[in-house]
Amino acid sequence: SSGINAEYGQMSKRLTTMNSRYEALESRRNLEIEGFKTDVQMLRKRVQELEKQLIRVSLKEKENPEMYVLKHVKSTAERSKKLMGEVNKVKSRLYSVENNMRRNF
Repeated sequence: SSGINAEYGQMSKRLTTMNSRYEALESRRNLEIEGFKTDVQMLRKRVQELEKQLIRVSLKEKENPEMYVLKHVKSTAERSKKLMGEVNKVKSRLYSVENNMRRNF
């Protein structure tokens, strides 16, 4: 009888430990999901900002094409290339985070 009670006590402790570990794991998982969502929102906002910048640069070219092209072709091309590279990097990170979220949750 005392052996059964001891065994029951050990199993009860194990169950309590496993339940608390599971709750901690679930809590961590929820925090990670929250973090991923925040990252996705920030990356989307950054993509929008970069796209707006790119549009502004493109619109400047249309204001006075002859003068603008003569004065700023090289710098505009470099800025546009840099902005496109940054937009692509941010989009890539965004897709990566979204894919990780889908795979893990």
